[in-house]
Amino acid sequence: MELRNTEKRLLAAVGEIIESEGFIKMGVNRVARQAKCDKVLIYRYFGGLDGLLATWAKENDFYTLAYHTYSERLATIECTKDIIELTQIVLLEQLDFLRTNKLMQELLAWELSGNSSFRGIQNEREKNGFKLQEELERKLGKDSKDVRMYITLLVASINYVVLATRQYHLFNGIDFSVPEAWELCKESIRKYVHALFENILK
Repeated sequence: MELRNTEKRLLAAVGEIIESEGFIKMGVNRVARQAKCDKVLIYRYFGGLDGLLATWAKENDFYTLAYHTYSERLATIECTKDIIELTQIVLLEQLDFLRTNKLMQELLAWELSGNSSFRGIQNEREKNGFKLQEELERKLGKDSKDVRMYITLLVASINYVVLATRQYHLFNGIDFSVPEAWELCKESIRKYVHALFENILK
């Protein structure tokens, strides 16, 4: 169903507040003021602030977008080489998406601070990220906690490196302010994924 103009304004207001002030000022009254509408409409259209943020996440969270982008492609591929390549693509897209998306950086930083009470966003990301993981495991023919943990550590590492180098660019002696560092990071992700599946599919 097409969103009403007011719904679009409310979703746009969420992004504007995050970009200018972060999540610390996020609240029903603040969003309503930014969108120039009655706060009652947040409850009417979204069931409250958490529902509004969950809807915003569907349009802005990487793994929500990635599921819709890659699940059909994953369902059609057969050979190991294609599975490896698609997994590499998803993780590299995650890296590029997060590096260039200030809104997602602010969201993850807020969640990691321990202050986030907006569970709708986290639930949405977990639901879609896990669905993609399940599709991958079905393709591999392995219901493996090891596979899941390997991918989890790669996803978490990408998130952490991007967030940790936003202000202080030096990490373990690598200067992430230069493009060469990110190219090396991408090449390392490719190698990790290749080695991971070679080990899994022995």
